[in-house]
Amino acid sequence: MQLHGRDDDIKLLRSKLRELAKKDDCDEEDAAKNHVGKMILVSGTSGTGKSALIQKGLGNPAAKSGYIFASGKFEDNLLKPLSAFSDAMTCLAKCITLNHNKKGGLTSGGQSIATLIKVKIQNEFDEEDVENLRRVFPGCAEILGTRRTSLLCPSSVANATVPLRRGSSSRLGSFSLNLLGGKESISRMHFAVRRLLKIVCSHFKGVVLFIDDLQWSDTATLDLLKSIVLDGEIPSLLIVGAYREDEVPDFLFLITLFPSMTPTVTTPLRSTSESWKK
Repeated sequence: MQLHGRDDDIKLLRSKLRELAKKDDCDEEDAAKNHVGKMILVSGTSGTGKSALIQKGLGNPAAKSGYIFASGKFEDNLLKPLSAFSDAMTCLAKCITLNHNKKGGLTSGGQSIATLIKVKIQNEFDEEDVENLRRVFPGCAEILGTRRTSLLCPSSVANATVPLRRGSSSRLGSFSLNLLGGKESISRMHFAVRRLLKIVCSHFKGVVLFIDDLQWSDTATLDLLKSIVLDGEIPSLLIVGAYREDEVPDFLFLITLFPSMTPTVTTPLRSTSESWKK
Protein backbone atom coordinates (compact mmCIF):
# COMPACT_ATOMS: atom_id res chain seq x y z
CA MET A 1 0.00 0.00 0.00
CA GLN A 2 1.28 3.45 -0.94
CA LEU A 3 1.28 5.93 1.94
CA HIS A 4 0.76 9.59 1.10
CA GLY A 5 1.08 12.51 3.48
CA ARG A 6 2.31 10.33 6.35
CA ASP A 7 5.95 11.44 6.49
CA ASP A 8 5.55 13.06 9.91
CA ASP A 9 3.89 9.94 11.31
CA ILE A 10 6.64 7.72 9.93
CA LYS A 11 9.28 9.98 11.43
CA LEU A 12 7.54 9.81 14.80
CA LEU A 13 7.43 6.03 14.74
CA ARG A 14 11.09 5.78 13.79
CA SER A 15 12.02 8.19 16.57
CA LYS A 16 10.56 5.69 19.03
CA LEU A 17 13.14 3.12 17.94
CA ARG A 18 15.91 5.58 18.71
CA GLU A 19 14.36 6.30 22.10
CA LEU A 20 14.66 2.62 23.02
CA ALA A 21 18.44 2.89 22.81
CA LYS A 22 18.43 6.16 24.74
CA LYS A 23 16.40 4.54 27.49
CA ASP A 24 19.18 2.05 28.09
CA ASP A 25 21.60 4.96 28.66
CA CYS A 26 19.60 6.17 31.68
CA ASP A 27 20.84 5.04 35.07
CA GLU A 28 18.69 2.86 37.33
CA GLU A 29 17.66 5.83 39.49
CA ASP A 30 16.27 7.72 36.50
CA ALA A 31 14.51 4.61 35.23
CA ALA A 32 12.86 4.05 38.59
CA LYS A 33 11.85 7.72 38.76
CA ASN A 34 10.25 7.67 35.32
CA HIS A 35 8.66 4.24 35.87
CA VAL A 36 7.03 4.19 32.48
CA GLY A 37 7.05 1.96 29.46
CA LYS A 38 6.55 2.89 25.84
CA MET A 39 3.41 2.39 23.82
CA ILE A 40 2.10 3.70 20.52
CA LEU A 41 -1.50 3.35 19.40
CA VAL A 42 -2.57 3.81 15.78
CA SER A 43 -6.28 4.23 15.22
CA GLY A 44 -8.41 4.74 12.15
CA THR A 45 -11.17 3.21 10.09
CA SER A 46 -10.75 0.06 8.02
CA GLY A 47 -8.48 0.41 5.00
CA THR A 48 -6.72 3.61 6.07
CA GLY A 49 -3.28 2.00 6.10
CA LYS A 50 -2.66 1.51 9.83
CA SER A 51 -0.72 -1.74 9.45
CA ALA A 52 1.19 -0.43 6.44
CA LEU A 53 2.17 2.67 8.38
CA ILE A 54 3.50 0.60 11.27
CA GLN A 55 5.37 -1.72 8.95
CA LYS A 56 7.04 1.15 7.13
CA GLY A 57 7.65 3.24 10.22
CA LEU A 58 8.81 0.45 12.53
CA GLY A 59 8.97 -2.98 10.91
CA ASN A 60 11.31 -2.18 8.03
CA PRO A 61 13.76 0.04 9.95
CA ALA A 62 13.75 -2.38 12.90
CA ALA A 63 15.03 -5.19 10.70
CA LYS A 64 17.74 -2.97 9.24
CA SER A 65 18.89 -1.64 12.63
CA GLY A 66 19.16 -4.87 14.56
CA TYR A 67 15.89 -4.61 16.45
CA ILE A 68 13.33 -7.38 16.76
CA PHE A 69 9.88 -6.72 15.32
CA ALA A 70 7.27 -9.32 16.32
CA SER A 71 3.57 -9.12 15.59
CA GLY A 72 0.24 -10.78 16.29
CA LYS A 73 -3.23 -10.10 14.92
CA PHE A 74 -6.69 -10.62 16.34
CA GLU A 75 -9.28 -12.22 14.07
CA ASP A 76 -12.94 -11.35 13.78
CA ASN A 77 -15.65 -13.75 15.03
CA LEU A 78 -13.22 -16.31 16.44
CA LEU A 79 -11.50 -14.83 19.47
CA LYS A 80 -9.41 -16.42 22.20
CA PRO A 81 -8.04 -14.61 25.25
CA LEU A 82 -4.51 -13.34 24.58
CA SER A 83 -4.45 -14.96 21.12
CA ALA A 84 -2.78 -12.09 19.25
CA PHE A 85 -0.34 -11.44 22.09
CA SER A 86 0.51 -15.16 22.11
CA ASP A 87 1.13 -15.01 18.35
CA ALA A 88 3.44 -12.02 18.85
CA MET A 89 5.35 -13.91 21.53
CA THR A 90 5.63 -16.91 19.20
CA CYS A 91 7.04 -14.63 16.50
CA LEU A 92 9.50 -13.22 19.05
CA ALA A 93 10.61 -16.70 20.13
CA LYS A 94 11.12 -17.83 16.53
CA CYS A 95 13.22 -14.77 15.80
CA ILE A 96 15.39 -15.55 18.81
CA THR A 97 15.87 -19.23 18.00
CA LEU A 98 16.29 -18.84 14.23
CA ASN A 99 18.18 -15.56 13.87
CA HIS A 100 20.06 -15.25 17.16
CA ASN A 101 21.41 -18.72 17.67
CA LYS A 102 24.92 -17.78 16.54
CA LYS A 103 27.90 -17.62 18.85
CA GLY A 104 29.59 -14.38 19.76
CA GLY A 105 28.03 -11.03 18.94
CA LEU A 106 26.43 -9.54 22.02
CA THR A 107 27.27 -12.54 24.17
CA SER A 108 30.22 -13.39 26.35
CA GLY A 109 31.80 -16.79 26.72
CA GLY A 110 30.92 -17.82 23.18
CA GLN A 111 27.30 -18.70 23.94
CA SER A 112 24.47 -17.75 21.62
CA ILE A 113 21.87 -15.19 22.69
CA ALA A 114 19.20 -17.89 22.48
CA THR A 115 21.18 -20.10 24.87
CA LEU A 116 21.78 -17.26 27.33
CA ILE A 117 18.09 -16.40 27.37
CA LYS A 118 17.07 -20.01 27.91
CA VAL A 119 19.57 -20.50 30.75
CA LYS A 120 18.49 -17.30 32.48
CA ILE A 121 14.84 -18.29 32.27
CA GLN A 122 15.61 -21.70 33.73
CA ASN A 123 17.58 -20.13 36.57
CA GLU A 124 15.06 -17.43 37.49
CA PHE A 125 11.68 -19.10 36.99
CA ASP A 126 10.22 -21.86 39.11
CA GLU A 127 8.55 -24.88 37.61
CA GLU A 128 4.98 -23.67 37.99
CA ASP A 129 5.63 -20.35 36.25
CA VAL A 130 7.42 -22.03 33.35
CA GLU A 131 4.55 -24.49 32.95
CA ASN A 132 1.98 -21.70 32.96
CA LEU A 133 3.96 -19.67 30.42
CA ARG A 134 4.25 -22.72 28.17
CA ARG A 135 0.48 -23.17 28.30
CA VAL A 136 -0.34 -19.54 27.56
CA PHE A 137 2.46 -19.18 24.96
CA PRO A 138 3.00 -22.65 23.45
CA GLY A 139 5.05 -21.11 20.66
CA CYS A 140 7.67 -20.04 23.22
CA ALA A 141 8.35 -23.60 24.39
CA GLU A 142 11.83 -23.71 22.89
CA ILE A 143 13.17 -20.65 24.73
CA LEU A 144 11.33 -21.59 27.93
CA GLY A 145 13.12 -24.92 27.99
CA THR A 146 11.93 -28.33 29.07
CA ARG A 147 10.56 -28.92 32.51
CA ARG A 148 9.02 -32.05 33.95
CA THR A 149 5.23 -32.11 33.94
CA SER A 150 3.87 -30.14 36.86
CA LEU A 151 1.96 -32.13 39.47
CA LEU A 152 -0.12 -29.05 40.16
CA CYS A 153 -3.56 -28.60 38.70
CA PRO A 154 -3.16 -27.39 35.10
CA SER A 155 -3.77 -23.74 34.56
CA SER A 156 -7.21 -22.99 33.20
CA VAL A 157 -5.51 -20.98 30.47
CA ALA A 158 -4.06 -24.10 28.97
CA ASN A 159 -6.10 -25.12 25.89
CA ALA A 160 -8.32 -22.03 26.04
CA THR A 161 -9.72 -22.79 22.60
CA VAL A 162 -13.39 -22.01 23.08
CA PRO A 163 -14.46 -19.78 20.18
CA LEU A 164 -15.80 -16.41 21.22
CA ARG A 165 -18.27 -14.73 18.94
CA ARG A 166 -18.54 -10.98 18.64
CA GLY A 167 -22.21 -11.32 19.48
CA SER A 168 -21.26 -12.39 23.00
CA SER A 169 -19.14 -9.30 23.56
CA SER A 170 -21.02 -8.33 26.73
CA ARG A 171 -19.79 -11.52 28.38
CA LEU A 172 -16.32 -11.65 26.90
CA GLY A 173 -14.56 -9.69 29.63
CA SER A 174 -15.69 -11.95 32.48
CA PHE A 175 -15.23 -15.06 30.32
CA SER A 176 -11.59 -14.13 29.70
CA LEU A 177 -10.99 -13.64 33.40
CA ASN A 178 -12.55 -16.99 34.19
CA LEU A 179 -10.22 -18.69 31.74
CA LEU A 180 -7.21 -17.09 33.37
CA GLY A 181 -8.31 -17.98 36.89
CA GLY A 182 -8.66 -15.81 39.97
CA LYS A 183 -7.11 -12.41 40.58
CA GLU A 184 -4.07 -13.92 42.25
CA SER A 185 -3.42 -16.21 39.28
CA ILE A 186 -3.84 -13.33 36.84
CA SER A 187 -1.48 -11.15 38.84
CA ARG A 188 1.10 -13.93 38.97
CA MET A 189 0.82 -14.51 35.23
CA HIS A 190 1.27 -10.80 34.51
CA PHE A 191 4.37 -10.78 36.69
CA ALA A 192 5.77 -13.85 34.93
CA VAL A 193 5.20 -12.31 31.47
CA ARG A 194 6.92 -9.10 32.54
CA ARG A 195 9.89 -11.04 33.91
CA LEU A 196 10.11 -13.03 30.70
CA LEU A 197 10.09 -9.87 28.59
CA LYS A 198 12.69 -8.28 30.84
CA ILE A 199 15.05 -11.21 30.29
CA VAL A 200 14.48 -11.29 26.53
CA CYS A 201 14.65 -7.53 25.95
CA SER A 202 17.83 -7.12 28.00
CA HIS A 203 19.69 -9.08 25.33
CA PHE A 204 18.67 -6.91 22.38
CA LYS A 205 19.06 -3.35 21.16
CA GLY A 206 15.29 -3.05 20.97
CA VAL A 207 12.14 -5.17 20.77
CA VAL A 208 8.87 -4.05 19.15
CA LEU A 209 5.68 -6.02 19.82
CA PHE A 210 2.87 -5.09 17.41
CA ILE A 211 -0.69 -6.17 18.22
CA ASP A 212 -3.06 -5.57 15.32
CA ASP A 213 -6.87 -5.26 15.28
CA LEU A 214 -7.26 -4.55 18.99
CA GLN A 215 -10.95 -3.80 18.42
CA TRP A 216 -11.42 -7.60 18.36
CA SER A 217 -9.32 -8.22 21.44
CA ASP A 218 -10.39 -9.10 24.99
CA THR A 219 -10.06 -7.54 28.41
CA ALA A 220 -7.38 -10.07 29.42
CA THR A 221 -5.12 -8.75 26.65
CA LEU A 222 -5.74 -5.10 27.52
CA ASP A 223 -5.08 -5.74 31.20
CA LEU A 224 -1.82 -7.51 30.34
CA LEU A 225 -0.71 -4.67 28.04
CA LYS A 226 -1.44 -2.16 30.77
CA SER A 227 0.57 -4.25 33.25
CA ILE A 228 3.55 -4.38 30.88
CA VAL A 229 3.57 -0.66 30.12
CA LEU A 230 3.16 0.31 33.77
CA ASP A 231 6.03 -1.94 34.78
CA GLY A 232 8.60 0.57 33.55
CA GLU A 233 11.55 -1.76 34.14
CA ILE A 234 11.49 -3.77 30.92
CA PRO A 235 14.42 -2.45 28.86
CA SER A 236 14.19 -1.54 25.18
CA LEU A 237 10.58 -2.60 24.67
CA LEU A 238 8.01 -0.77 22.55
CA ILE A 239 4.39 -1.94 22.46
CA VAL A 240 2.43 -0.94 19.35
CA GLY A 241 -1.29 -1.41 18.89
CA ALA A 242 -3.65 -0.73 16.00
CA TYR A 243 -7.42 -0.68 16.06
CA ARG A 244 -10.47 0.50 14.16
CA GLU A 245 -11.75 3.37 16.26
CA ASP A 246 -15.28 3.08 14.89
CA GLU A 247 -15.58 -0.63 15.80
CA VAL A 248 -14.53 -0.69 19.46
CA PRO A 249 -17.25 -2.41 21.54
CA ASP A 250 -18.32 -0.88 24.83
CA PHE A 251 -16.72 -3.59 26.97
CA LEU A 252 -13.31 -2.73 25.47
CA PHE A 253 -13.56 0.95 26.37
CA LEU A 254 -10.06 0.71 27.86
CA ILE A 255 -8.63 0.98 24.33
CA THR A 256 -10.14 4.41 23.90
CA LEU A 257 -8.78 5.52 27.28
CA PHE A 258 -5.15 4.72 26.43
CA PRO A 259 -4.41 7.85 24.35
CA SER A 260 -6.51 10.13 26.57
CA MET A 261 -4.07 9.52 29.41
CA THR A 262 -1.42 11.47 27.50
CA PRO A 263 -1.49 14.27 24.90
CA THR A 264 -2.69 13.06 21.50
CA VAL A 265 0.11 13.40 18.95
CA THR A 266 -1.84 13.16 15.72
CA THR A 267 -4.94 11.54 14.32
CA PRO A 268 -5.11 8.71 13.50
CA LEU A 269 -1.62 8.15 14.97
CA ARG A 270 -1.85 8.30 18.73
CA SER A 271 0.97 8.02 21.24
CA THR A 272 0.96 6.73 24.80
CA SER A 273 4.52 7.14 25.95
CA GLU A 274 4.70 9.78 28.68
CA SER A 275 2.81 8.23 31.57
CA TRP A 276 0.02 5.82 32.21
CA LYS A 277 -1.61 6.30 35.58
CA LYS A 278 -3.89 3.81 37.16
